[in-house]
Amino acid sequence: MNAFYYIESGVKQLIENYTRIAIKKHQLHDVDLLNDMPYVLAVEWDGVLYEFLIKLKENSSKMILLGSGAGAKQEHPQGPPYFQRHSWMDLFDASVIYYNDPTLYLGPLSLGWGQGTKERFYLQEISVLLKEILEKLHIPLPKVTCYGSSGGGFMSLILAGYLKGAKAVVNNPQTCLTKWLKTPVRNVFSLSYPDMSQEEVIQTFHERINVLAFYQKIGYVPPIDYLQNGASEFDMINHLIPFLSGLHALSDECEVHEIKVILNYNKKQGHAALGKQETVDYLSKKK
Repeated sequence: MNAFYYIESGVKQLIENYTRIAIKKHQLHDVDLLNDMPYVLAVEWDGVLYEFLIKLKENSSKMILLGSGAGAKQEHPQGPPYFQRHSWMDLFDASVIYYNDPTLYLGPLSLGWGQGTKERFYLQEISVLLKEILEKLHIPLPKVTCYGSSGGGFMSLILAGYLKGAKAVVNNPQTCLTKWLKTPVRNVFSLSYPDMSQEEVIQTFHERINVLAFYQKIGYVPPIDYLQNGASEFDMINHLIPFLSGLHALSDECEVHEIKVILNYNKKQGHAALGKQETVDYLSKKK
């Protein structure tokens, strides 16, 4: 074990059963990544703490990157990190990395969409760290799936754009934050972009809050499996339909990969994601 990092156990209720490896960003290249046991890798990068819950499966070349939707305050009132669905890690036929959104450390938020601060887009920095981890593990990006539902789906759509070659599998995601519920969006904007009106945020950080604007900026649309409950009228009207319609407005130079829309219809389920077994089975089919 390398001497430059330290290991601590019992860090907050959420991860008390996991070993914690704490390093600085410049040490990431040399850190030993452990096999067949879950642990938290905490990377400090210029004052921001990026935390990843990792479970590597030695005999699998596949990787699933899981982002979290809303629920941080409700499920873990003691505060971040928040790794939604972490109890599912042993059900997948792939290695998994859950990433915490450091935006949650800015204030009492249930969801941060990776927004970060005016100066730093945390989701972009998460992608940088994940890319280095994947390179260390010799996992090619076409073997990587970015998964999440709702706000975690939004982050997965952006993350797959940064990790060119990876696929996004999203369930009832947001595709434009200003089309989501006003209160949680206002709460994030007030912490990430203080002293800016929503109009100023839209003008200045359009590519951070609108998936299509981000794809236009990078000139690339990743392969996407978009799972949507057609009974969730709000999602359909404000997110899926505008997203599909907006694809036509992308420039001809934009590299667009296959987008599959898989609709189910469940009035009782509404905006809630598919259940555990359905989700695990779907992700297990991905190559």
